[in-house]
Amino acid sequence: PAKINAATGNPASFAVIMSAIIAAVNEHGDLLRMAIASPGNDFRLGACEAPPAIVSTYLGDDMTFYLSHFKDGKGEGEYIPQTKMLDLGTHEVLPFEVPAEDRNRTSPFPYGGARFEFRAVGSSQNPSMVNTVLN
Repeated sequence: PAKINAATGNPASFAVIMSAIIAAVNEHGDLLRMAIASPGNDFRLGACEAPPAIVSTYLGDDMTFYLSHFKDGKGEGEYIPQTKMLDLGTHEVLPFEVPAEDRNRTSPFPYGGARFEFRAVGSSQNPSMVNTVLN
């Protein structure tokens, strides 16, 4: 997020780009679904394992809050994801800091960290068609 805003010189750039990606997935989810369609993948998606066959995106609580505030005109600052301490309850492993963003494994197009992931592509598929559609 900071690199995008610094490169453009506009503090709203990251929020606008994120909004455009989300709108594109909403508007053209059928094209993304078509790009990953195959008999094996159609059986896998939503039937035997995640993600579901319906193309959607998952942003997590922090990003959703940030974009909601941006939409409502309440904030235009930099997106800074929260962190949390993870304590495993052992003396051997001390508590450590991890990203608070939820890496939702059930969304075919989630935002995790500093990137979107398109998880619905089948393992035997050539990703060139999917990349063409994504671009």
